[in-house]
Amino acid sequence: MSAPLLVADSGPLIALARLDLLAIPSRMFSELLVTATVWREVTGEPRPEDEVALAAAFDRGFLLVVADPPQIPAALADAQIDEGERSALALALLRGAVVLVDERRARACALGLGLPVLGTLGLLVRAREQGMVGPVRPLTNALLASGYFLARPLVERALASIGE
Repeated sequence: MSAPLLVADSGPLIALARLDLLAIPSRMFSELLVTATVWREVTGEPRPEDEVALAAAFDRGFLLVVADPPQIPAALADAQIDEGERSALALALLRGAVVLVDERRARACALGLGLPVLGTLGLLVRAREQGMVGPVRPLTNALLASGYFLARPLVERALASIGE
């Protein structure tokens, strides 16, 4: 059985770009899909170093930019989430994929729709468990130092789960 598809929202893409780890999802999932709306969000006004990492990931085939789903399910149309999250969740529903999303409302919405959800921290923990990255604490510290929001209690629980 092949690994499932992964559909990413903008936040985790930015986080992985900042860590230069955009290759990790392609090693764990059959494909990393990014909707056109999410791609516009991450490439609209990126930090220069994020732009380089995102462009390199795209060029190397680590992610595939796809059209937004033609229809948004009614359950998502009125959800209090942004357009990128809406398009990512709709695509994940359409394709039967795992959704990579960090924002609390979008995660709750995805879970309510029965979608499997993974966040940046969860992805890093899995990567550590599979020997794809070293210690996760320096990675979370780097994200926090870059201005990326991660809830401290969530970080501490994730680190404790892998003995850090």
